[in-house]
Amino acid sequence: MIESLRFHPVRCVRCESPRLADPADAVRAALEPLRPLLSQIPRGAPVAVACGSRGIDRIAVVVRAACAALQEVGARPFVVPAMGSHAGATAEGQRRLLADYGVTEEGIGVPIVSSTETVSLGRTPEGIEVFMDRAAWESGRVLVLNRVKTHTDFHGEVESGLMKMMAVGLGKLEGARSFHENSMNVGFDKAILAMGRHILGDGRILAGIGLVENDHHKLCEIAAAPAPQVEALDRRLLIGARALHAKLPFSSLDLLMVDEIGKNVSGSGMDTKVIGRSVHPERVPRDIKDRISIRRIYIRDLTPESAGNAIGMGLADVMHGRIKDKIDFNVTYTNASTSLAYGAVNMPMNFPSDHAALEFLLRNLGSPSPDVVRVAWIHNTLSVTSFLATPGCAADLADNPDYKVGPSAALEFDKGGNLNSLA
Repeated sequence: MIESLRFHPVRCVRCESPRLADPADAVRAALEPLRPLLSQIPRGAPVAVACGSRGIDRIAVVVRAACAALQEVGARPFVVPAMGSHAGATAEGQRRLLADYGVTEEGIGVPIVSSTETVSLGRTPEGIEVFMDRAAWESGRVLVLNRVKTHTDFHGEVESGLMKMMAVGLGKLEGARSFHENSMNVGFDKAILAMGRHILGDGRILAGIGLVENDHHKLCEIAAAPAPQVEALDRRLLIGARALHAKLPFSSLDLLMVDEIGKNVSGSGMDTKVIGRSVHPERVPRDIKDRISIRRIYIRDLTPESAGNAIGMGLADVMHGRIKDKIDFNVTYTNASTSLAYGAVNMPMNFPSDHAALEFLLRNLGSPSPDVVRVAWIHNTLSVTSFLATPGCAADLADNPDYKVGPSAALEFDKGGNLNSLA
């Protein structure tokens, strides 16, 4: 049956939000209204610039421009990794992860101070202990810089953005643990708001820069706000980000093939709102509209940027054996134990080739006819505007003006029974 499968190339032709031509100019423009605030920084005073662990479009350009703006007013900026337990929760691992995104001392022009040391800022009224990276805390001034987007695992007033970076990212391992443990009781967004507001009340947050990407994963908006307005900025940008969040144009699939999972793709390896599955299913409302239903998910590789962190493999049903050989279980389990997402690291059944995996999966699905089986093949969950789909799926898009469907072709396997990546 595998040899009878045919896939149509599908491309989203809907007009996208304009891509920022020059993010550096956008950063300067966003910070211009804050110049009176920045000018109050004593000459030579240190300012920590918080940078996270996600693969954000042209992030090195953005960080360099933010640091340059601080240097122009006489401040002495330095970068701190604000990524919670990611990269094995080690100082060197987080420094390497920033380097993978082009954020290096040579490229940015400022020091990178990576450490696991934190300072406790006390507890919120809800009893949640809050932490901050020691170097950032000692600097006395912190510029928080992060992408604002929908979170992969919950829907709330604020999701993945500036408040979350303060609550979790800047708190390192202790902050991430405190957030995840308490969020299981009070809820994710409530924990973020409580912790973020507590940090803002500490007085060390100088300002925040929020980044928004369009549905093609390209920066389309950059905005900034002083500390008292950071929460409002986070909320405003989230509204726009929700409208731009890309998803597959199907209500159901028999099988989703995914070229790669990884921490640079999503905090949970795959965007759970794209695949319709959750690392904490008991925490997700059952009445979420437009959630896709996928019977089986097959993952084919792990991104190099993940450095062996295979969190998210438990969201799949079957995986290629090459992933098993790349897993660093210490890094993976550190992330899972911090986020309490044990199900996200359950190892799926693995196969030595794509042909063997697909043969099993199609039999497991009841050997449906190639004309009706609903299979989509994406590169990763950030890349859902261009993908392959079987005729059973492509028929859904016949009258959809947002998508262009090309002629179908059969799968081509190499001598080892493997397929090429879509990228």
